Amino acid sequence: MERQNEQRALLFHRWGGLGNHRYQIGFSGDTHITWASLDFQPYFTSTAANVGYGYWSHDIGGHMGGDQQKNPELFTRWVEWGSFSPILRTHCTNNPNIERRIWAYPLDNFYAMRNAIKFRYSLIPYIYSAAREAYDTGISMLRPMYYDYPKEKIAYDLKNQYMFGDNMIVSPVTHPMGIDANGLNNLFTLQKIWLPEGKWIDWSSGTILDGGKTVEQPYCLEDIPVFVKAGSIIPMQTDVNNTADEKKDYLILNIFPGNSGEAKIYDDEGNNENFKKGKFTFTTVTFSKPDDKSMNIEIEPIEGQYDGMPRQRSYELRLPVSFPPVFVKVNGSEILYNENTKQDSWDYNGNELTTLIYTPSFSVNEKVNIDIKFKDNDLQLLSGKKKLFSNLMKIAKAIQLTGWNEGKTNSDSVIATALTGERISYNPSTAVTELKMLDKKLPEIIKEVTEQAGEKTKLYKALELLKASTN
Repeated sequence: MERQNEQRALLFHRWGGLGNHRYQIGFSGDTHITWASLDFQPYFTSTAANVGYGYWSHDIGGHMGGDQQKNPELFTRWVEWGSFSPILRTHCTNNPNIERRIWAYPLDNFYAMRNAIKFRYSLIPYIYSAAREAYDTGISMLRPMYYDYPKEKIAYDLKNQYMFGDNMIVSPVTHPMGIDANGLNNLFTLQKIWLPEGKWIDWSSGTILDGGKTVEQPYCLEDIPVFVKAGSIIPMQTDVNNTADEKKDYLILNIFPGNSGEAKIYDDEGNNENFKKGKFTFTTVTFSKPDDKSMNIEIEPIEGQYDGMPRQRSYELRLPVSFPPVFVKVNGSEILYNENTKQDSWDYNGNELTTLIYTPSFSVNEKVNIDIKFKDNDLQLLSGKKKLFSNLMKIAKAIQLTGWNEGKTNSDSVIATALTGERISYNPSTAVTELKMLDKKLPEIIKEVTEQAGEKTKLYKALELLKASTN
């Protein structure tokens, strides 16, 4: 294949000792279907970087020794870990009691696994750029914390926490959420993560955290502990079913809170050896903040070329943990708010607290400049609210299942509070007012739910989650 240069050669092989990773992808063996086996894999994979062995393919879900259908949570967490591993591949031995079709699991598990897989596919531009960096430097994209923070003693003590590319820390959940004394399934588990100096954003919750310490955060079944360095620009792609469906003429840029940032996004033909002949491209994206309420984003003309590369490209800019802008200008022309049109306009997702900017199509050889002005800049008002909205909706759903004594208190206030993000989506200009009102109402909401929730109800479990997320 390599000599013919018709396709990029790839060998996926069994373990043959150190040195055979010149054949690219290693297979880590027939693992047992246990939490202990899952718990070992992130540590195993990250430390393999120490001998230059960066690409491991595990039997996601485990290979043998258990009836997976009896523990859907274990398979779900395995898939979530696999979504942030070098190669994502489910597999098992020929055993009819072991299920690997995610749609054959309970709905909550199915949705969590499907979202994790879609998350990985959306990150292909980031992963592909990190793979190019690994090719150029020999440093694996998935690596121990002490690679990036060698002077921090704690970085050498962390087993299952690792860097995923230059901008993300991932700490997969590898233990069960458990069952309480009343026989009810817990809705979350607590995960400890060490964050280096600086600001970090928890992707799942939208919480802005100070580094230089260990933090403890609650994570539900659908949550993957991923922390993004402040100022990071994470390239993503649209929703696709496989990598061949990638729309190269449309690029999503996630720009996380920070004073400035830069990303170099790599691309090539994708399935041949022409990149070794210099046929590839880089797109440089930077942003800066002239002041607390302004942002300037620059997308530089593409560098390099390859056969079949896009000549025009439009961009979707996502600004997590941001307020709705006052105005947005693209190359000097103002684009307007429009919740229905996804080109040459901007929108705001109140549940995600994310600004969405859709540019027109530009030549890839043209520089694109986006200027944004905000009215408000207190990001702590936004911090953690994304997850709070989600947890309040779990309270609302639990009320439907468990019931509510309306003679004691009225549930309308709780339901209305849970819909805060929806109201912001309909009317972004109310974001600050709505969020301040939420902060004011929350203690009373917790008090009302506490008075209603018996210890043996799903409402009580949802209340535990709400309290954990507001501590």
